[in-house]
This record gives sequence, structure tokens and C-alpha cells, in this order.
Amino acid sequence: MIKALIFDVGGVLCLTKDIAKRDGKNLLTSYKEVCSLMKDIGESSESIYENTIDIYKKSSIGEISKEETLKLYSEKFNMSPEKMEESFRGVYEENTIRNDELYKFVVGLKTKGYKLAILSTQFHLSKEILIPQKYYDDFDALEISCDDGLKKPHEKTFRAILDKLKIKPEEGLFVDDKQENLDAAEALGMKSLIFKTNGQFIGDITKLFEESESVRKEK
Repeated sequence: MIKALIFDVGGVLCLTKDIAKRDGKNLLTSYKEVCSLMKDIGESSESIYENTIDIYKKSSIGEISKEETLKLYSEKFNMSPEKMEESFRGVYEENTIRNDELYKFVVGLKTKGYKLAILSTQFHLSKEILIPQKYYDDFDALEISCDDGLKKPHEKTFRAILDKLKIKPEEGLFVDDKQENLDAAEALGMKSLIFKTNGQFIGDITKLFEESESVRKEK
């Protein structure tokens, strides 16, 4: 029996504005794409990526704080921390949109007794934009990599969110747009559902709920 639904953010609850890029590499799936959009740095996207990928990796698992992240970026490009943060904020705000239709549907599931959670890989400078305060208000638990040091598809990451929800693996349904993450959740005993579009997902999960209810009544 499903007791909780756990959602990815990038590519699910947050989408790229450019619809054509949603199925391929974009700033929500590739740090290289983030670098290609930082036009105010004055360097090529390749140079930005090569000079900062280590900073990004450390920030995305919480090895360094937001302040240290900004300090290291600032030193690389001779920009103030404030300007550096503004640059990243602009990239994410200008190129992403929140999936309000899905969010409304998901939050509505709480009225049916389901717990809700977020499981997302973010570094400190994307989290500020992509994980708004309403997520903390509307979801029962959040596992954000830059805060907790755990990234998908590692088993510890899934166990951590299950512990926060106080449920068994078989009681959790994980929703993501990447099959490798869904496979990792299923290997632990969780159920999973891929997200491609709102229509596809809402149709699939509605069918899943109907099937689960039918099985419950038969028992």
C-alpha cells in the first residue's frame, strides 16, 4: 500500500522554459548547460565549466557552505560574491518555470491521506531558486543534496527520505524523470513512476491508485 509520494524537482516540479530542451541536456540536468548560459562572466562556457566543476561538486554534496561556494566562484572570476549570486540567480530564473499544474495536483493528494516528500540534487546556488519556501510548508519531508550530503541514485539517499517519512520502502512511490534513479529506488523495494509530461503522469498515477484501491477491496 502506498503511503507516501516522493518527488524529484528538476525536470518534474521545475521545468525548462524551452520545451524543445526538456527531453535532452538542459540546465536542470547538466552543469555544463548552466555554464553555457552564464554570459556575463566574460569567459567561454568550457572555461567556466573546467574552472568550477570541482566547486560545483563539493557544493552539491554540502562539503562546502553557500558562503564558501560564492567565495570560490568569486575568486575564479574576479567578481563580488553578490554579483556571482546574482548571475546564477538570473540563469535559473530566466530559463526555468515552476510546474504549477503538477504542483497543485500533488498537493491535493494530501487530502487523500498521502504523505509528500522532495528528493532533489541541488548545489547551494540552484537550491535558492529551485526549492522555494512553499515546498517546506507543503511537503512532509525534504532531502536536498547540498544540505544533507546525499545524492541520487545512492541507496543511502533513498533510505534517508524513507526514514524521515517513517515508512517502509514498499510504502513509498518515487517520481523522477531519469530511469537510473527510478531503478535505484526499485532496487530498494520502492515503487516508481517516470515523469514525462503532466498529462502522462497524472494519467499513470490515477490508474495506479485505481488499481491499488481495487486490490485493497478484494482483500
